[in-house]
Amino acid sequence: VKAAKALATIGFDNPENRTAIAAAGAIPPLVTMLTSGTDDGKVKAAASLLNLTVSPENQATVAAAGAIPPLVAMLTSGTDDGKVKAATALANLALRSPDNRTAIAAAGAIPPLVTLLTSGSAKAKERAAETLKRLAYNASIKTAITAAGAIPPLVALLSVSGNKVRYLAAGVLRDLASDNSENRTATVAAGAIPPLVAMLTSGT
Repeated sequence: VKAAKALATIGFDNPENRTAIAAAGAIPPLVTMLTSGTDDGKVKAAASLLNLTVSPENQATVAAAGAIPPLVAMLTSGTDDGKVKAATALANLALRSPDNRTAIAAAGAIPPLVTLLTSGSAKAKERAAETLKRLAYNASIKTAITAAGAIPPLVALLSVSGNKVRYLAAGVLRDLASDNSENRTATVAAGAIPPLVAMLTSGT
């Protein structure tokens, strides 16, 4: 656990260190820790992996090492901090890779991410919205996000304090509505227009 915490600290905000950590073979044992470690170990492993996946060159390696299923499992069974770390790592993996987005959705990430929009901590709501926004880049995943009931909680987030989560929720709703008339209708029906108009005057 201490080694994983040290690696998370060393890799934070330092691309060269992230490259060195991956080159030293850290990714497979960190993935193993996600499945067989203690709760604290899983959080530290997820923190290390989320730092490593900030670097695009590490994202395919992390996915190939099998990190996606245990990260998805942490969205449900992890500690509050673990859920935040897991969602952040998944958001990183989803940013540039359509294949990773497909794998994340196939691993069952969407329902627990939607659950976090309503029952997660403030930070978990933010990270869940960000991950859903990136998953929605794949047109084929939009339907699954909507079917999981994402639109009403996303609309609710438009009215919470904190500009970042409101911005992210608006971004997911925009992506879901793009080229999809049913999602546009559902977004309006869920009451999105008044809080979106209010965001215009608040500068969000």
